[in-house]
Amino acid sequence: MSPKLSIDVDEPASGAFTPGEWVRGRVHVHQGGNSRALHVEIRFRERTTDHSATPATYGQTQLQQGELVAGASFPFAIQLPADCFPSFATSNAALYYEVHARSDERGLDTHADTHIVVMTGG
Repeated sequence: MSPKLSIDVDEPASGAFTPGEWVRGRVHVHQGGNSRALHVEIRFRERTTDHSATPATYGQTQLQQGELVAGASFPFAIQLPADCFPSFATSNAALYYEVHARSDERGLDTHADTHIVVMTGG
């Protein structure tokens, strides 16, 4: 059986992170299952109406090795690079960040994502 995951991020009071700031939160296991390892990372994503890519990932961390148990929760902290781009969106394109959790499993892996906003000062 595959686990079910979700991510909670401790958002700053301003609602947006800034370059160099730490992104902290927890990955929650709602349904346990077979897993070799649980990883979390921040992904910088770009998307247009006909294209999607992940040009950069930051801070991949292994949170757990072995089976995941329902009710478990794993804290994480990943620092954004000091020179990272701000989030940006138009009607045709978006540059954004997401916290991505992945349970490494035999066959298809289980994934969970949540978006975060990054803004530069000023």
